[in-house]
Amino acid sequence: MKNSFMKTWKKAAVISALIGVLGACGKPEVIDNNEPVLRPVRTMVVELAESGPFKEFTAVVDASQKVNLAFKISGRIIELPVKAGDPVSEGQLIARLDDTDIKVELAEAESSFNKARSDFNRGKELIVNNSISQADFDQLQANYNSASAQLESIRNKLAYTRLEASFDGVIAQRFVENFEEIQGQSPIAALHDIGNINFNVDVPESILINVRPESAPPKVTAVFESIPETVFDLTFKEISTQADDVTKTYEVVFTMPNSTEHTILPGMSARVRVMNSNTEQNVARFYVPEHAVLQDSKGNYVYTVSSSGEGIGTISRQDVVIGNITAWGIEVYSGIEDGQHLVTAGMSKVQGGMTVKFEQ
Repeated sequence: MKNSFMKTWKKAAVISALIGVLGACGKPEVIDNNEPVLRPVRTMVVELAESGPFKEFTAVVDASQKVNLAFKISGRIIELPVKAGDPVSEGQLIARLDDTDIKVELAEAESSFNKARSDFNRGKELIVNNSISQADFDQLQANYNSASAQLESIRNKLAYTRLEASFDGVIAQRFVENFEEIQGQSPIAALHDIGNINFNVDVPESILINVRPESAPPKVTAVFESIPETVFDLTFKEISTQADDVTKTYEVVFTMPNSTEHTILPGMSARVRVMNSNTEQNVARFYVPEHAVLQDSKGNYVYTVSSSGEGIGTISRQDVVIGNITAWGIEVYSGIEDGQHLVTAGMSKVQGGMTVKFEQ
């Protein structure tokens, strides 16, 4: 009887132990996690403004000098040594006309001139002795002057059979072919000087009327769509004082030396940017979103984040001096530095010294 009771008790103890173990396995493990939940904010990296906001215009590239070369006389071309795209130097032959008939005229004019000169020289001797009348002498002098003028005219005509480059440049276009009969003043070739190039910009009167003559010249640059990473500095050249009858715009011309690294030719399009022409002390150093600037009794301020790890940082309040609201954002003259992370979302839930998660 006693042994039977002991066996029953041991079975009960074993079952109770198993139930305890199984019960322990079914309960969730309690982990004490004391890490704080970081508030997320969104930021942007502040970048220094180069020269303030700019106005952008479409410009057309043009040669600094250009001319259509033409003969003064008619004739048949017998020499045309240049083609489009050829570089030429001042005085270089562009084309030549057949001068056979003109050389015949020149020989006749020289003969007439020599005879008139001899008659005039002999007349000067005879008039001294009163061997001829004053009227006869005047006629000899008139014949001499006429022959001299005729000879000079034929010599010029012979010179006109040669067409030469007016300046160093490039043959932009050739309008005729060799051995072609041409009329005087008809264009033979277009000569462009592209060592320096112009940028022609049509500026509306609404903008031009606000330009003050005493203002410092603004910084002007040009950018081409195909090479956006390259910015070219321009200088002012001239401005039209007569508005276009249709567009009511004024043509402003900027210029620069042609690029040695890129092929820039007349007719190409570019974007010309005219920077803010304010004085240095009035030029904003930064442009930030308007909503990122807050205000309290102490003045205007922003929140920035100083990184202390991957995506983690500490909030700092920084007082700022601001200007006007522009299309590029609100002007900030001082209080922040280039490269700082500026809080742009979540500002109302943070304060100085708080640790946050941030993303740009």
